[in-house]
Amino acid sequence: MNLETIGEVAGPEAIPDTYVAIPWAYHMNKPILLIDDDRPYRQALSLYLENHGFTSKEADDGREALVLLDGGLDVDLIISDCHMPVISGLDFLKALSYRVKGQDVRVILVSGNMTKEIEKEAKQAGAFALLAKPIDFQKLLALVSRAGKP
Repeated sequence: MNLETIGEVAGPEAIPDTYVAIPWAYHMNKPILLIDDDRPYRQALSLYLENHGFTSKEADDGREALVLLDGGLDVDLIISDCHMPVISGLDFLKALSYRVKGQDVRVILVSGNMTKEIEKEAKQAGAFALLAKPIDFQKLLALVSRAGKP
């Protein structure tokens, strides 16, 4: 995925001139929900975000994430893998849009196999941004910071 695709999904201002992450107070009070069935990858991402001033909660798949959200977990940003068992990232994104609490949540969808079809479905389902794996962490921090601006 290139910067143009990220700009198409999240808007042209989504990618700042420099990739400087600013942990906005908007996210400092609420965790970022990380959804990925690859536990070591998810934990590494969590540690990386925490080292940059963010807090996070983790879920193994879309079903577990929906249970957490339905149980009262309050988040403004979700970073979800696309290809997972039980409920995929795309199906999670679609289910989230039907929940009252999910309507104001921004979702960054990540895929190791990004296709035009996935990009199209993600845009239609309301994804804030798309990123290809392996993740460029500077781009991710830029998107997280952009998603956190009120």
